[in-house]
Amino acid sequence: MARAGERAQGLDRRSVMMGAVACCAVGNAAYAGPEDALPQKGDRLVIGDGAKAGQPVTLEGLPVGGELVEAVAVDAQGVKREGSRFAKIILVRVAPDEVAESQRAHAVDGVLALSAICTHQGCTISGWSHETKRLSCFCHHSEFLPAEGGRVAKGPARKRLPVLPLAKGEGGTLMVAGGFTAKPGPGPA
Repeated sequence: MARAGERAQGLDRRSVMMGAVACCAVGNAAYAGPEDALPQKGDRLVIGDGAKAGQPVTLEGLPVGGELVEAVAVDAQGVKREGSRFAKIILVRVAPDEVAESQRAHAVDGVLALSAICTHQGCTISGWSHETKRLSCFCHHSEFLPAEGGRVAKGPARKRLPVLPLAKGEGGTLMVAGGFTAKPGPGPA
């Protein structure tokens, strides 16, 4: 009987371990999000929240040195890509000559699009300093340089923010020109 009890206990432990493995696998899938939930080439950008939510993002609506804008990608059928929190996009506009040479192909007239998810622990980037030209995460105070491809200016984050290449559409609207330069989401702590 002791043998049966040990076996039952072993199965319970195994079940727990298999459950933990399954949870991790599901958690990682949810973390990454389905690829079709992320912005895709050809999507147009619309304002993500506030009084102007859903309106197309235009160059005219993004003055140099203006506010940080949260945006959402919308596919050709008009469906917002909101199936993953990693689809969140932030837009800033700097003077075109301030954009690093390596990032100019991804920008449109000084407008840069980056993942809104901090690479430290996944908080939403919500700060923008006109003076320092840095994005900031208020959770742990990481700072990023969008004009330098989302490079980390101040940790604890160690990975740069993924950049979303942009193109200019009809009437100065902003379009997605390709996928994020890296998978968005938190990196190593």
